[in-house]
Amino acid sequence: MNAGAYRSLITIEQLTTETDKDGFEKEVWVPYYSNYAYANKLSGKEFWAAAETAAQNTVRFELRYHPQLDSVNSKDFRLIFDKHVFNITNVDNVMFKNETVKISGIEVV
Repeated sequence: MNAGAYRSLITIEQLTTETDKDGFEKEVWVPYYSNYAYANKLSGKEFWAAAETAAQNTVRFELRYHPQLDSVNSKDFRLIFDKHVFNITNVDNVMFKNETVKISGIEVV
């Protein structure tokens, strides 16, 4: 993809556990990885496939591969884009070439 298409800044956050001053554990989101990506709402066939699972505001993010992205999953990570929070539904290292990663997410409303 054209390098100029990667113009949307995203941040992937990881869910971690911290201990507060009283000794209680609480879950917090901390920044894990930030970079520029190509963001696109799903359309056509992809949109209707997502709609079958009642997915609203489903967006696909395409970014260059980085080794940190190998551990990103839908359970412990979420994505922030343009002040919107997206639950990650899929992470795809395209053709396992370690060149491009596609991340699909559903906006949290």
